[in-house]
Amino acid sequence: MEREVGEHAFWRGSLWGRTVALQGDSSFTKYDLFEVAGAELRYWGTFRGNGYYDSEESHSFSSPFLWMDQSMTVGDFKQQQITDSLFDPRRRRVVSSADQTLRTEIVAHHETWRDPDSRIQYEDVLEVHYWGRHLEAASREVYHLGRGLGTIRFETFNRQEPSGVHYQYAESFERFTPPDLPTLPWIDPFHNRTYVGNGFCEDFLGAPGEGGAVSTHLRGWSGSRGAVITAEQGDEGTGPWKIALRASASGADRAAEFAIVSDWIPVAPGRRYRLSGRVWRGATDDNAYLDFDDGRGQGGSFEDAQALAESVLTWERVAAEATVAPSTTAVRVRCVRDGANRGDAYFDAITLQRLD
Repeated sequence: MEREVGEHAFWRGSLWGRTVALQGDSSFTKYDLFEVAGAELRYWGTFRGNGYYDSEESHSFSSPFLWMDQSMTVGDFKQQQITDSLFDPRRRRVVSSADQTLRTEIVAHHETWRDPDSRIQYEDVLEVHYWGRHLEAASREVYHLGRGLGTIRFETFNRQEPSGVHYQYAESFERFTPPDLPTLPWIDPFHNRTYVGNGFCEDFLGAPGEGGAVSTHLRGWSGSRGAVITAEQGDEGTGPWKIALRASASGADRAAEFAIVSDWIPVAPGRRYRLSGRVWRGATDDNAYLDFDDGRGQGGSFEDAQALAESVLTWERVAAEATVAPSTTAVRVRCVRDGANRGDAYFDAITLQRLD
């Protein structure tokens, strides 16, 4: 039976009301920004990424695309040309802009529908196809939208999709309200200024040089004499340059080497934050980790947290969480290597995310 979109509870309720725990063939982070305006559902852009940083295929539209309206039934479609800005969430900057033709089509309505992977049965499900760049069948994305739940299954048939995701499906649902709603048009997927400036070691004060001191080459960081920039140990998909904390010969100098963010990072007082990054630990006698500068905050100190690398001679994704003090308005983060001082340590892809 055909049914108007307007009869669905997910339309009448808040689109921010639920988030889903997704399973599938890739770790995936995806933020879609929709706006309910009267009888219209407007789409402003998408942030995509694996582990918050691997994909640059994120979009912000100069004007909204009318994704659906309440008068649509099965077989109806919306098609529109808009200006699409591709942006890099790591640097918070636009990479390019171009006109794109977008299209959505309501393909089917199911009174009941069972997901083939989760085996969960849903009531009142719409199947919607979306084309974001190319209007051929191979580039479509397929959404199954459940009543009151939003997306319960997502599939992409474009094998060139940078995120690498081909399908995902919901296994559980929980209530969720974002900490801050973004402004429109959308350009910052994290909704605020809380991020580690130059955390991917891509912005230089001059031409990068192998082994150059962090404090004289890398914008946004200052470091001790053993902190240098290097292209050693591969890039793990994050770019060639990274911070290296060099060990002393035979561990003679046991002082910790560290690089610290030179600018303060604004935070919301009393809130909880996750610090994460990629770390290479060179020796079992050493510790290599990220921390919140021993909890020294602007406006007030707080209990520090350390994101320690446990493996040796391999890149490891590490993370730690800390709640800043009710008076803390800004924090700094450090890359640290201490211990016996026998092995080099490397750091890259450093991010800070507000959790509540």
